[in-house]
Parts: sequence; C-alpha cells; structure tokens
Amino acid sequence: MKAIWAIAPIKTDTEREQAVDFVADLGCNMLITNSATPEMVARANKRDIQIIATVFPYSDDDFENAHPHCLQKMREFEYKVSDAIVGQSHGESYRWQSFLLPRTLLCFEHPESQAEIKKRVERALAIADGIALDGFGFVNYYACFCDRCETLRKEARVQTPDLSDIEIMGKVSTQTLIDVHRLLYDHAKSIDPNAIVTNHVWPHFLPDEYIGAKYKLDYCTQTISWFYPPEWRLERVEMEAAEMKRLENPEINRFVPFIGIHDLPGFVRTPERLAREIEIALKYGGGNLVISRLNTLQKYPGLARAVREAFKK
Repeated sequence: MKAIWAIAPIKTDTEREQAVDFVADLGCNMLITNSATPEMVARANKRDIQIIATVFPYSDDDFENAHPHCLQKMREFEYKVSDAIVGQSHGESYRWQSFLLPRTLLCFEHPESQAEIKKRVERALAIADGIALDGFGFVNYYACFCDRCETLRKEARVQTPDLSDIEIMGKVSTQTLIDVHRLLYDHAKSIDPNAIVTNHVWPHFLPDEYIGAKYKLDYCTQTISWFYPPEWRLERVEMEAAEMKRLENPEINRFVPFIGIHDLPGFVRTPERLAREIEIALKYGGGNLVISRLNTLQKYPGLARAVREAFKK
C-alpha cells in the first residue's frame, strides 16, 4: 500500500483525471479521496490505482434532527471551552492539542448511528475499491457522555468494582472504538470481500495513543509525522514508527505509517526532510506508506520528486 490521501475536494472531472495520473506517476497504487466517481475509478483502475473512499462519522442536519440523542455529548465545562474557542485560528500538534474537535460526531454506541455509518459505507463501496475511516474518535478525545454511554459505564462499574472511574471510562471508550471498527470492517467485507478497509487514526485517543493496533482493518494508518509545528525531530518520527510496528498484530491489521504534509507557508517540509521521513516509514511499514496531502505534492514539485525518487529505490 503506497497511498496518497486527498483531503481537499477534487471538484471537476479534469481535476480527477489529473489526480489519478499524478498519483500513478509518483509510483503509488492507491488514492484516498472523498471525491470518487465511477469515471474516476475506471480511469484509476486502468493505471493500476485503487480508489479508496473516505467515510466520516460526522453528523448532518437530517440525522441530528431525527436522532439528537444519538450524538456524542461532552461534559458541561467542555461545552463552555468549545464556545470560547469558536472561530479561533489554531494549529494542531496531534497528541498535545488542547482543543476540542469543532465537529459533531455520532455516538458509536447507538443502533441508529451504526445504521447511518453503515449506509455511508454502502454508498462508498457502490463506487470505490475500498473505504478509509477517518474521524472515528471522540470530540473530547476520551469519552462520550450521552445517556447510553453513561449507562455502559455504570454497568462496567458493577462488573469490575476493583477499577477506578477513570479506568472504567478508558475501558468502555476503548471497547466502543474497537467495536465500531469491527462492525464496519465486517459490513464492508459482506458487501465486497475484496474491498480494502483502511483508516487514519484521528482524532487521537488520550487513554491509549496507540489504540490503532487493536482495530480490525486491512491496513491501519497511524501518524509518525504530523502536519503542524513544532516539527517532530527525526528521532521522534523513528520512535513512533518503531513502537507502532512493535505493537502490530498482522491478524488484526497491518501497520501503515502516515506522514502529514501541509501546503501553507511556514508549514512546508523540505524535500530532504520528507525523503528522510519516507525512508523511515518504508523501513518500519514494510514498504507501506500513506502521505497526506495530495494538493501539497501537486503544489510543490520538489516534494513530489522526493516521493517519486523514494519509491523507485
């Protein structure tokens, strides 16, 4: 798996054709996008590229109006924090960010939410060669406080009275995330046994920053180098990759390193730096790698050249 992730929408047929050809010319075999069309998939397959469609658990107005009880809930003080930071511009540093997600997520424990996400998987696989799950976490990075999740924690307290409330919270939240990945993996494979099921482990999960090793997937992409400053030292990048590889269980998923690259001034990697990160990723990922973002590589030829040359080795 050598994939490029397109975060920004690919809006026109011409742009889709250009994206497919660009990814193929880099030496990749997958393009992950939320802009797949049948024509794009057909062109990609002719160039030995698989199109993987993103699936998100974000709420929309229709779902929110019909099932308000099925949305993730935070604690009261967290809503106050969220209100205070609305509209503020901020970067993210993956594990140390103090901000709450500015999105409304479905609660994965409700049957209505599960049914909705399964429909999104079905729509994606009606076109694409596979799915990539993104955004499957918690708005506050650790737990949901809807009535259903509160009940699950109460039940867990009865079953495991020796655990503290914090331990129970982590245990229940962990199981919620494991279960939803298994549910969607099984659903995708029931539709098409050959469909690729992958993801990006984001938002991060505070109780267990390496939880991705527990998700049932074909490929689990986990961040070894993030978009935003401060730029991680290469020693940190290699440490992350080595630890994620150590935790890999091939019966559950294959670890794939994820490198995030930004296109804004002040955030752009040098080609030399990206080449070194790719070298680390390919070493610990067994030749597998995901780079995000497509538009950054298209905008900066030096970065694209670094990718192309790394994949030729």
